[in-house]
Amino acid sequence: MTGEATATASVLPSDQTEDGLEDIAHLVLRFGRLLLVNGADTERVHHVVADVAARFGCEAHLSVTYEALLLTVSRGTRFRTRIGAHVPALGVNLGAIERLNAVLDALAAGAIDRAGVAARLDAIEAGTPNWPRMAIALALGVTAASLVRLFGGDWAATAAALVAGVVGTWARLAMAGRHWSPLVVTFLTALFSGALGAAGARLGGTATPALCLVAPGMILVPGVPFINGIRDVIRNHMTFGLARLGFAGLLTLAIAVGLVTVTRLSGVAIPLDGAPQGPPLLEDALFSALAAIGYALLFGVPSRLLWACMLCGLASHALRSALGLAGIGLVPGSLVAAAVAGVLAQLWARRFRVPPVAFVFPGVVAMIPGAYAFRVVVGAVAIMQAGAAAPAAQIAETLGLLVETAGMVVAIGIGVAVPLALLDNRRNG
Repeated sequence: MTGEATATASVLPSDQTEDGLEDIAHLVLRFGRLLLVNGADTERVHHVVADVAARFGCEAHLSVTYEALLLTVSRGTRFRTRIGAHVPALGVNLGAIERLNAVLDALAAGAIDRAGVAARLDAIEAGTPNWPRMAIALALGVTAASLVRLFGGDWAATAAALVAGVVGTWARLAMAGRHWSPLVVTFLTALFSGALGAAGARLGGTATPALCLVAPGMILVPGVPFINGIRDVIRNHMTFGLARLGFAGLLTLAIAVGLVTVTRLSGVAIPLDGAPQGPPLLEDALFSALAAIGYALLFGVPSRLLWACMLCGLASHALRSALGLAGIGLVPGSLVAAAVAGVLAQLWARRFRVPPVAFVFPGVVAMIPGAYAFRVVVGAVAIMQAGAAAPAAQIAETLGLLVETAGMVVAIGIGVAVPLALLDNRRNG
């Protein structure tokens, strides 16, 4: 009897053995982890994991947490459960996503076996970024400079923000390459780039010195976890969605604390009542498109798709500005403009088979109310220092800014996430 069992086991295909099931679980888990860390939303990760497991004749049950992925694959009465490696800070890498899609295509066509999939995943993990560090730093400097123009800053402030954005981004990428904590990297970058901006404001004689601090801080805003967090909550992935939103909130707080520290040390203040006045509509459209470039390069968008990011940015922010000229407020205007960005991003994401956040965040970055949020923090710090003697007007102004900031954040999140979810449902249907 023992000899018969041994003979039977010896002729089983490799995928049918215990070791084969273990290897499949490991392979499927790597697929899910690579998708997650390179910008895919949780729903997409679940779909791909289930599809890859089915290609090997297994069922997959995946649990996504902010620290790691937990996967169980089963075939018949046998199963294997694996916990993935720790998930690092989440970002977007369109080059990696395109290479993962190529592996999925080859697997679906039967042109690649399990060993080939593993080899390609190794190459993707060891791959180099689509854009060199200096190109990304220069592009994000252009984004910071464009934001100054969109907020009504003068050319001296634009030049100061450009330098602060380039140097600050270089330092940020260098620290991230050493695997420092994302919160520490964000705080130190906000502190460093804000100090450079403040020095430029002092030397350049700008009439809008606050924007020399605010714009370099704006390019640190964690839009990807924010947008994907909203999408996850809408798709009922509540635990991971709330974790993304909490992480985005902590990063925003780190930026604000860094900038407030700079204002205290440099004497360049961020005024509580300094509402930005934008440029004419044609100039608005130009700088909205330029503002999208930095994030496009940061997200590894290939050169052939840069136009899509720029058009998304132009359409959304210029539309909100046009709605403002027509008398529509910032909150409803942000909702409509973000919805347009969401529709365009989902159409292009479907066409090019990449995560829509690669298009949508460069498209809405100029609308993110980072300047308002920083002013809220400045007002809150002033109220805490004054205590019971804080003027009623200051308290009212700070609370009003808080409500308006929250309204714009919710409007942008809903405006972006709802079209993405609806078009996803239509595609799946």
